[in-house]
Amino acid sequence: MTTAMRGRWLAAALACAALSAAAPGAADPKKEPGWVPPGLSQDEKAEWKGGRPPGWSQGVKRGWKGKDCPPGLAKKGRCHPREVSQASPQQQKTWEEQLREGIERLRRWGRDKMKLPAPTLTALLIGFEGAARHGVPLDVAERVAMGAAERGLSALAIEQLTRALAYGADRGVKPADLEAFAQQGLSRGVAAEALALGLYRLAAETRR
Repeated sequence: MTTAMRGRWLAAALACAALSAAAPGAADPKKEPGWVPPGLSQDEKAEWKGGRPPGWSQGVKRGWKGKDCPPGLAKKGRCHPREVSQASPQQQKTWEEQLREGIERLRRWGRDKMKLPAPTLTALLIGFEGAARHGVPLDVAERVAMGAAERGLSALAIEQLTRALAYGADRGVKPADLEAFAQQGLSRGVAAEALALGLYRLAAETRR
């Protein structure tokens, strides 16, 4: 896909996502069950409420209590992206070090420069690590997380967006396409929920 074609496709997809999220009753589970991405586990399906994308911690900003992996991912044996899990032990160690450096860099940036509220900062770190452990390149996850925080997204919105990035990475969407979609949506002021839904739809279409 050429850059021009990708730009036109992303613009159309973002517009559709915004319209979909704004549709009357779309967020009301009593009226409309809403679209759910394919390929989710039963637990993941249960997290979707009326077609609304979930965050990493369902609104509870508790972090991972010093562990090296989110509890949900640890249970599934998904503490490394696929390519890292297949690498040598030394490469895995290097990746973990780079991840920890990224977390600390984001922590300092969010706390000292952006003065983010504690729940938003926690969501930023959860979102970054969760996306990275699902295969979003560290630099892409960091840039998108920072872009979301710079535009004033709430804690839950940051979690929704980064979890949608993770879904896309899990399903083989190119990192450049994921980042372009997210950054274009953020720059245009697309609502976070609509942007997250757009990323899920992008990933679903890529798998066809």
